[in-house]
Amino acid sequence: MPEKPDFAESDVIDLRQIFQVLKKWRLIIIAITVLAVVTSGIMSYYIIKPVYEARAMLLVTMPVTTQQSAQNRDDLESVISTMSRLPQMTMSTYVSQLTSDTMYGRVVTRLDLDEQGYSAKSLAGMVKAEVAKDSNIILLKVQHNDPQLAADVANALGDEYLDYLSERNQDQMTRSTEFLQAQKLETDKELALALDEYKVFNSDARSVEFLEKQFTTLTDDLNRYRTSIDMSMMEIKQLESGLLSLMERLSSTPETLTMLKPNPGMVETTLAQEINPLYVTLNENIMAKESELAEKVARLEATQTVVARMQMELEVLQVELSAKQIERQQMKNEITRLEETQNLLAQKVTQTQIARSIDLGGTSLLIASPALVPANPVKPNKKLNMAVALVLGLMVAVGLAFVLEFMDNTIKHPDDVQKHLGLPVIGAIPVYRESGSKLRRGLLRVFRA
Repeated sequence: MPEKPDFAESDVIDLRQIFQVLKKWRLIIIAITVLAVVTSGIMSYYIIKPVYEARAMLLVTMPVTTQQSAQNRDDLESVISTMSRLPQMTMSTYVSQLTSDTMYGRVVTRLDLDEQGYSAKSLAGMVKAEVAKDSNIILLKVQHNDPQLAADVANALGDEYLDYLSERNQDQMTRSTEFLQAQKLETDKELALALDEYKVFNSDARSVEFLEKQFTTLTDDLNRYRTSIDMSMMEIKQLESGLLSLMERLSSTPETLTMLKPNPGMVETTLAQEINPLYVTLNENIMAKESELAEKVARLEATQTVVARMQMELEVLQVELSAKQIERQQMKNEITRLEETQNLLAQKVTQTQIARSIDLGGTSLLIASPALVPANPVKPNKKLNMAVALVLGLMVAVGLAFVLEFMDNTIKHPDDVQKHLGLPVIGAIPVYRESGSKLRRGLLRVFRA
C-alpha cells in the first residue's frame, strides 16, 4: 500500500502560494479595483452634488456656569431679584436655543424658504452648532448644495436668535414688572392695615406706655414700703432691746426704800418706807417703750399687708405688660418686614423697568464673524473618495480571488494532483485532439494507484 504523505507542512502559510494566487487572478483583481476607482470618480465628479459649508461665529458676553446658577439663595431678596434681573444662561442653553425648532421656523419665515419646500425639520439637518473649546464662542455651521443659501441661513439664524433674545427679554421683564407692581400694591395694603392696627393698639387706655408707667410707680412704691418695713424692723429690734434692758434694771431695782426719819422732839430716829423714784421712772419708761413697740409692730403688720397686696398687683401688671410688649414687638416686626418688602419691591420695579429697555440680544450675544458665501465645497472629497475606493476595491478583489481559489477544486497542473489528491505524479503523456481545423494539445496524467 502506498504511504500517505505527511501534510503537516500544508498548515504553514507559503508566501509563494499567496503570490501565485494573486498572479493567477490578477486580471480580476485589477478589473475590480479599476472599476471601484472609476465608479467612485464618476459618483464624486458627476453624480454627487457638491455641498458647501457656511460658518458664522457668535460671541457670548454673559455666560454662566451650572455651579454659579445653582448658588441662588431662597430668601425674599433672592426670589425678588430673580424676577427683576436678566435671565442667566449657560453656553449649553445658548446652543440649545439656537438650534431649536422655533429658530428654524423663524428662519424659514424670514427667508421665505417655505415656498421652496423647506421646513423647520429639513432645516435642522443643515445646521450644526457647537461651543469652541475653552471659549465663549459658538460655531454655527450650515451645509447645503447652494453656497448662497447656506450663507443666508447662517446669517439669518444668528440675526433671528438675537431678535428672539430681545423679544423674550421684553416679554419676561414686562411680566416681571406687572408681577412686582401687583405685589407692591398688596404689600402697601398690608402695611397700611398694620399701621392702623398699631395706632389703635397704642391708643388703648391700658397701652404699653401706661402699663410701663404704672409698673414703674408701683415698683417704686413697693420699694419704698419695703424700705419702711426694714426701718420698722430695725426700730422694733431697738425697742425690744431697750425694753429688755429696762426690765432687767427694773427687776434689780426695789420698789420701795427704807429710810431713817428723825422724829421731832425726840432724840431717836424711826424707819420709814418710801416709794423708790427710780423704780417709778423705770416702770414709766417700760410702759412707754411697750406702747411705742406695740405701735411699731402694728405699723409693720399694716405695711406688710400693703406690700403683699402690692406684690400681687405687680405680678398681675407684669403679666399684662409682658403680653402687651410681646404683641407690640410682633406688630413692630411685621411693620418693619412690610416696609423692607415695600422698599425692595419698589427698587426691583425700577430695575426691571430698566432691564426691559435693554436689548438683551445685543448685549449678551454678538455676531463675531458673519457667514460668507463659501467658494469651495466641503463634500464630496473626490480624492479621498477615490483613494478609499481604491483600497476597498483592492481588498474586495483580493478577497474574491482567494475565495475563487478556495472553491476551485479542478486539476489543471501536475502540482494540483499532489495538492488535492495527495498522490505523486509519475509521468505526463501529450494528447492531441482535433477540433475543427485546429489542434489542441493536452496532457494525460498518469497516477500511481
